Amino acid sequence: MRARIVLFGALMLVGGCRTHRATTSGPSPLVLSPAEQDTAAAMAHFALGSYYEQDRGVNSPDAIREFELASEYDPGRHRIHSKIAVGYLVRRQPSKAVAVLEESCRRNPGVLKPLVDLAITCQIAGKLDQALGSVKKAIALVPSESALYATAAKIHIHRENDEAAIDVLQRGLDAAYSKDLVNLITTRGQQLLGLQNLEGALRYFIVLRDDGREVVSPALHNLIGQIYLETKQPELAAAAFHLAGKGSHPPPETFIKLGATQMFLGREEAAVASLEKGRAMYPKNTRLLFSLALAYNAVEQVEDAYLTLVSIKALTDPDPAKKLSMEFYITYGATADHAGRTLEAEEAFKRCVELYPDADQALNYLAYLWAEADDNVDQAMDYVTRALKIEPGNAAYIDTLAWVHYRKGNYTAARDEMKKALEIMPDDPVINEHMGDVYDALDDPEKARHYWSHSVMQDPDNRFAVWKLGAAGTDVAPILRRARKAQKRKMKEQD
Repeated sequence: MRARIVLFGALMLVGGCRTHRATTSGPSPLVLSPAEQDTAAAMAHFALGSYYEQDRGVNSPDAIREFELASEYDPGRHRIHSKIAVGYLVRRQPSKAVAVLEESCRRNPGVLKPLVDLAITCQIAGKLDQALGSVKKAIALVPSESALYATAAKIHIHRENDEAAIDVLQRGLDAAYSKDLVNLITTRGQQLLGLQNLEGALRYFIVLRDDGREVVSPALHNLIGQIYLETKQPELAAAAFHLAGKGSHPPPETFIKLGATQMFLGREEAAVASLEKGRAMYPKNTRLLFSLALAYNAVEQVEDAYLTLVSIKALTDPDPAKKLSMEFYITYGATADHAGRTLEAEEAFKRCVELYPDADQALNYLAYLWAEADDNVDQAMDYVTRALKIEPGNAAYIDTLAWVHYRKGNYTAARDEMKKALEIMPDDPVINEHMGDVYDALDDPEKARHYWSHSVMQDPDNRFAVWKLGAAGTDVAPILRRARKAQKRKMKEQD
């Protein structure tokens, strides 16, 4: 009650709420000047409006009316306009709130707060073009305020105009760099990733990359590289992973992805170099070491590949909780075989089948090793049959089955299976060589020489087929010359 008495006392100083200005001719210490009367009236109405606001709520018609009266006496005071606008917003009359703030902007040219309040109110009212116009004026007035760029970008994003949003954000980073802008760019990029809009997300992340400040980390380059991979741009992906590798403390994944991308691009030597750099930083990372072993195999550094795979095994053997993958055992077994360590290869494939009973590649490879050694042929038959149940149309598996039949002396069955394999892969040098061996066993030397010759034509370095042709009385030199020419021609066509 006391507060209300004070308010009415203030009003009495100016003769009531709508007091007319005094028109006295001479100065008097007891009479207020017109300007002073306006100020006193404005204060009185503002005070009464504040009272109603607290007593009856911000959207009280009485509060809004008193603030409007206050603005009549002090039309340039933005704080009064903002009070009126808030009242109208709460009363769900946004158009009236916009009109009030437009008037405040007109009366306060060159002042930031009215423009910002108008922009926010226009957003609430759904008048996005007008909101953007106010934000642009605010940016022109205070270009160092990062929140203004963020507000404009959010409006563009709301309208799904990412091109305009990116333009605003780039200008914001140049003029008013802040973590809030960086977070907005990151958040929108991740949002687009979630929507599977990879190219749209990429554009946001490239803004951060090109800005070149502290947020440019190996993780950012890795993310950009991954998007390039998924959008089938391997050259750009390799460049991004390369930049990631040059950063501070790049994760092992950087070198794994860089090596894999370089392998895909046919740059095996570069892949080896990248993965060796990674190994120097992370000598105990088994995933990185496995990628390096694959790269060594690709450049025919079989011994290096074998030793790398052995090091992986040494790192994991002491910990029974670490279970090596099926792919590891298959690669380890094949590499050991190529390195001339057949018994070790056999043990690797056995372990693989033990851990992964449906590992068809291991089943087939082990069956083939046994067939080649003419050992365990019954078990080899069981293993290759299991592999074919998993991959019935695999020509290599059918060839293994035929070879097991051959070792068991079932030459007719071997021939029939070889025919199936050749229907799938007619130019495979190994299958053709085996078919020649089968026909040799069937006492058909002409067909044997035919298939051995075709094997040499496909692979002039197949010394076993060359030797068999020579032993059968064939002049191998012309065949080798034709095979070398065909090989060079094929390489040129591939280039």
